[in-house]
Amino acid sequence: MRLLIVNAFEDSDVPILGISESLAQLPVKISNLNLAKEGFGDFMSEREREAYHLDNNLVSPSQKTSAELVKATDGLILCYPLINDLFPAIVKSWFERIFIPGVSFTFTESGRVQGALKNLRHIHFLALTQPNMKRMTRSDPSKSLLRAIRMNAGLRCRSSLSLLHDLDSFGIVARDNLMKGRRFSQR
Repeated sequence: MRLLIVNAFEDSDVPILGISESLAQLPVKISNLNLAKEGFGDFMSEREREAYHLDNNLVSPSQKTSAELVKATDGLILCYPLINDLFPAIVKSWFERIFIPGVSFTFTESGRVQGALKNLRHIHFLALTQPNMKRMTRSDPSKSLLRAIRMNAGLRCRSSLSLLHDLDSFGIVARDNLMKGRRFSQR
């Protein structure tokens, strides 16, 4: 199984290291993507906005790299801190630039949206929360984003969201979630 670990922590590689170490005993090939280092912390450029609905809508090298990684992976693990109970702007920036026509969805001849990420079999969000933080009850932006990505994946894609209070548990939770899917046997 090929996994893509997306790190939306702007100043830490701890989540990626913890998850990679925890999954080292499973038969997985791990690719890492650090959103801050790839430049997704900036706003979408005018050129990117204008190209959104064009055939060649991947205009920056970061967009092209991310799109190739997402299209070539079986599992997506997105790690981010919750800020005021919301995912950070860098996640929104990445989502807006990568989950675009031709990458995550296409249009049928009748104009209906059709998911294009049939390769995804596993989507897992790991969010770092503050201890004792109250959870939103009306709507949860993390669940909405997870649902939006899941709608573009295959029918058998498993998705989950884990809210954690410490970075050290990211690897354990990621491993446990993959094991629940019974995709691997213990070595």
